[in-house]
Amino acid sequence: MERSARKTFIAAILIGSALLLAPLDRALADQAAADSLDTPVSSQSSSGATYNNVHHFGLGLAWAPMDLVQANGSDVFANVGFVDARYWFNDRFGLDGGIGFGLPQISPKSSLLATMNIEPMLALITRPHSIFYANIDLIPALNTGADLPSAVTLSAGLGIETEIADISKLAWFAQWNPLSLNWNLPNNGPNETGFTFLGSLMNVMVGFHYYF
Repeated sequence: MERSARKTFIAAILIGSALLLAPLDRALADQAAADSLDTPVSSQSSSGATYNNVHHFGLGLAWAPMDLVQANGSDVFANVGFVDARYWFNDRFGLDGGIGFGLPQISPKSSLLATMNIEPMLALITRPHSIFYANIDLIPALNTGADLPSAVTLSAGLGIETEIADISKLAWFAQWNPLSLNWNLPNNGPNETGFTFLGSLMNVMVGFHYYF
């Protein structure tokens, strides 16, 4: 009797210990599962700030107006279109460049501007589907006719590029460069230099790129 009572007492202790430890085991298992889920989430958040198109080559079209000053002092707006290329070397720095032509808004439109675009960009805020950046843009424009001067524009400002939701590799961009330094170079006449802030055209540029 004494031996059976002892066995019964030991069995009761073991069963009670198992019942007491079961919730603790379950809590530890739940905590381990949560930790295993937290690890990839944290790695995604650390790398989630990288723009999707970093290390991809983008090709597209861009448009920008230019304000040219003729020898008689009158302003002429020219619509400038670019075949544009862009490459983000990392999530901080990118380079944009293009070539194109400008058509003046005067009649007769006998002049044609041959243009280039060289633009380094510094990312300020990056997200997987968009990037906000500061830029410095150099646009030389060579007049092929006699009606307009040649010109060089150096401007600085801000831009944003965002992927189109349904076409992930296609991204549109818009930038505004309120600070600009402009040289207008007529063949005959004064060389005009101007520094503008929030000027008449405000040095905007819009376009898109498809990333390969």
